Amino acid sequence: MHAQGIGTFTEPNSALLFGRYGSNLYVVTPAKIIELKDVTEDGAPAFFRVPSLARTLDRVAWSVEKADHAVIGIYTLRDQAWKSFADVCFGGGGSAVFSPDATKIAFVSKAPSSPINEVCPTADQTVLQILDLVTGKTTMLSCCGWVLSARPSWSPDGKEIVLQHLSQIAIVETETGKARTIADGRYPSWSPKGDWIAYFDLQITKCFLIHPDGTGAKVVRETGRGFGDRAMIYGAVWSPDGGKLLLNEEDNHEHIRVVMLDVATGSATTKSTNGLAVLDWVPAN
Repeated sequence: MHAQGIGTFTEPNSALLFGRYGSNLYVVTPAKIIELKDVTEDGAPAFFRVPSLARTLDRVAWSVEKADHAVIGIYTLRDQAWKSFADVCFGGGGSAVFSPDATKIAFVSKAPSSPINEVCPTADQTVLQILDLVTGKTTMLSCCGWVLSARPSWSPDGKEIVLQHLSQIAIVETETGKARTIADGRYPSWSPKGDWIAYFDLQITKCFLIHPDGTGAKVVRETGRGFGDRAMIYGAVWSPDGGKLLLNEEDNHEHIRVVMLDVATGSATTKSTNGLAVLDWVPAN
């Protein structure tokens, strides 16, 4: 299958994860395309929160919404098999993301009701959790108000996680759960070098960069809301070297254009039009 035939593209020495709500997922490298199979609901591709590709290139972590609940789990590329590790309230499974060393997964879910079979709590009662894939232990870091649809993003050293808290960008220490806010915005993403955090404004028409200490905020891309109602979706995706960003820009809730932004120069290149969104980017040497 040719990459462009499914609305994707390739980058040298890279593995890119593609998809969109209600579609299959694809891992695309210059050498091959892997379609993630058999994660379906009633025979149709399952609706998922934004997934994450492990830097080891062997697993994808994601949350899938089923008929009456949500399931958070891992898809193993070699076995083409799905294994769940958490069942949560309907609509309560947030995006799941691998730590830089691929030994842990951070995810957001609704706090369990008590007793467990009662109606789930309101949307703002959510917790940030970390699953240790070696020990199988899950640690609850904090509650409440973490956004389910915005994927958490680890710092390169694995000591902190940035995510959306209501309408703010917050950084949480993975050991203590202590949090601090650095900006108003949505969908944050930490750069591989650790020097910048990319995020969108509340109208999801501007992409900002900000240092983790909350300084140096600047706009690096703006779509505007003119004809076509263009908005940024899924969050910014960093290149493995931290020099570029891939941005998914959706026109009128229909067509997705992927734009590559050079962080140093600000130059933008359109990589695909009316195709799938790019969801993750890891090295594939």
